Amino acid sequence: MYKLKSKAQTLASLNLKKSVIPKLYLIDIDKYKKNKKKCFNKISKLFKFSKIAIRSSFESEDTSSTSNAGKYVSFLNIESNNFDKIEQCINKLIKSKKKIKKKEHFFVQKMVYKVKYSGVILTRDLENYSKCININYHKGSKTETVTSGKRNTKQLIYFENSNYKIAKKFKRLYFAVKEIINKFNNIDLDIEFAITTNDKINILQIRKLIIPKKAKLKINAPKKYLDKLSKKIDKLKLKHYGLYGDTTYFGNMPDWNPAEIIGTKPKPLALSLYQELITDHVWSKNRLAYGYEDLSQFHLMTTFFGTPFVDVRIDFNSWLPKNLDKKISKKIIKYYLDKFKKNNSLQDKIEFEILFTCASFTTLNRIKKNLKNILTSREIYIFYKSLKNLNKIALYKKNEDINLISQLIKKQSLIKKSKLYEIDKIYWLVEDCKKYGTLPFAGLARCGFIAIEILNSLKNLNHITEKDKSNFLSNVNTVLIEIKKDYLKLSKVSFLEKYGHLRPGTYEIDVPNYRENYKKYFNNQKKQIHFFPKKVNISNKIKKPLKKIGIYKNPNELIKFMRESIAQREYSKFIFSKSIDLIFENLIKFGRKYNITRDELSYVKISNILDIYFNLSNYETIKNLKKQIIENKKEYLLNQKIKLPDVILSSKDLFCYEKKYDKINFISDKIISSKIIKFNKKKILTNYKGIVLIENADPGYDFLFNKNIKGLITKYGGLNSHMAIRCAEMNLPALIGVGEKNYNNLIQSKTLKIDCVSKKIEKIN
Repeated sequence: MYKLKSKAQTLASLNLKKSVIPKLYLIDIDKYKKNKKKCFNKISKLFKFSKIAIRSSFESEDTSSTSNAGKYVSFLNIESNNFDKIEQCINKLIKSKKKIKKKEHFFVQKMVYKVKYSGVILTRDLENYSKCININYHKGSKTETVTSGKRNTKQLIYFENSNYKIAKKFKRLYFAVKEIINKFNNIDLDIEFAITTNDKINILQIRKLIIPKKAKLKINAPKKYLDKLSKKIDKLKLKHYGLYGDTTYFGNMPDWNPAEIIGTKPKPLALSLYQELITDHVWSKNRLAYGYEDLSQFHLMTTFFGTPFVDVRIDFNSWLPKNLDKKISKKIIKYYLDKFKKNNSLQDKIEFEILFTCASFTTLNRIKKNLKNILTSREIYIFYKSLKNLNKIALYKKNEDINLISQLIKKQSLIKKSKLYEIDKIYWLVEDCKKYGTLPFAGLARCGFIAIEILNSLKNLNHITEKDKSNFLSNVNTVLIEIKKDYLKLSKVSFLEKYGHLRPGTYEIDVPNYRENYKKYFNNQKKQIHFFPKKVNISNKIKKPLKKIGIYKNPNELIKFMRESIAQREYSKFIFSKSIDLIFENLIKFGRKYNITRDELSYVKISNILDIYFNLSNYETIKNLKKQIIENKKEYLLNQKIKLPDVILSSKDLFCYEKKYDKINFISDKIISSKIIKFNKKKILTNYKGIVLIENADPGYDFLFNKNIKGLITKYGGLNSHMAIRCAEMNLPALIGVGEKNYNNLIQSKTLKIDCVSKKIEKIN
């Protein structure tokens, strides 16, 4: 077995069959200083007519316990006979090390030409340290792109298994790496490679991959879990008698956007509450009421080892207009599924980019363009007519849902004042929230989507400008604008009476709400006066297109619908989140009685609590609940080790998937340059004067808009997400739903330039 030494010594000692190590020359620093000319002549002779790389190989650079990868500079593409340039580079390299020890060396290596792919292979996933082949690569001739952290790199994760092979383009690389791993007795490695156009594998560097001590508990191989999930996926993908479509796919961002709202690995209480209040039955009940297909027997969301996924086939079927011809429905669902498979990076934009769920001023042309080879002219007319009917239903359903929200406010007050036991209150808060809260919110969110879709179509047809749209949204009286106004004029007591129930992470009991953490969320802020744009009248601009669509009586009816829908969508969310806060309040009181901490309560499933209300058994209820908490926590911690792709098209994706750069949603018409600030909800800052990076956000994060933020970047979220709407209202520069790869890349920066006009991002440093 080989032992890892310095970079140069390791490469020089290896004898490989499945890859090659470009010619290299080790140079002792002391000997170099004594006789530079001799070294230059040898370089010229060894690398005649070739370009070279000059690389560090210091003793302290890579040890058994530390890695200084990237600490010392390398010099690339130097002519082997350009002695002045060579000397200049070597001197810089030596100066980069403060103290040179005896027998320290560096090395010269022949540059690799005609590179097709280059990058770095790790034998672990650095997020959860699970054992895998982790290929970070760049397509093109620049071999330093990946190691320098530049954009446009891709990442492929491969868990070794007997059923699915690695992507064909990396098959030879995989076997080359396996040979190296075997030579070093299977220790974890960091290997830099370059693949030439003739498929020759070049190994440029090999170092030990250092695993932090704290991570050693996380390194269990997930293969046995992936094998189990693979069988589950294969079963779910089979044709279902109650659904159109021959198969299905899974994503963590379609429709109700679980990754954005509760995260990719939510705790049991947050996950189960989201299911109970929305994704089990409420979602389909509302959709049926708004004129769509009846899918009440289906749950929208499923979970794989604690990660929530939306079943895309169920989702797509739920958007079909009720009683639409079966033949037409079958064709449409096939089109939806095929398009999603080819463009799965659109998973957070499906309602804008894939589906037809309502009628706007551009819908008919879009249907004709996209479905011309799918539906006949007659079928297109029937489909479009059914979509127009959905808009009509939304017109009158909106007011019904607004009335339900008003009833929820009364119900909340009655429960809060009642002398019911905590468990009883929790039960009725849940039931009332479903009937009078999340159900009408789902309807008002639908109306809000229709409003935005119509607004976008007016802009796309140049009936209104981007500025008209921005001013229109800025003048809708939403909760965010109310918070800003009330923060200026209300006392602390009055402000918290109205907004104290909000928290960053609506479904997370262990996160303090505004009332509990007012000082961190709001104190030490200057009460600034906010100026809002003048109201814009777009009624004259939409008279002509309004006649063509034939749904709304006049411009005023449509404008009223849009204003109220957008405002009520946010208001209804604000109101039902108070029910969730009251559930938590009573759960915390219940926990205190039986010595169950707030953190422990986050591992309770809401069904465990509701079961106490309904059933009296011979089990010791509290003792049994505490056991369930322990088991739920064990399962949760185990699930953290099992990382899954954001989109699953087939069971193969579990073992071999590629992380791509997602299509980013740019908000506003501004250009800004500012420092970046990573948001940490455990450490709230007084001021966020910069571009804030945050994984996901809900209404509880609205306090950020009172903290001088210059811009916003979110990992998860679509054009219809909470933060996209908020930023559009404020005309705040934002990148919504940049995806994991982009997010992890941007977070390494200090300053960014965001150009929302040209849709560009630039790292300044």
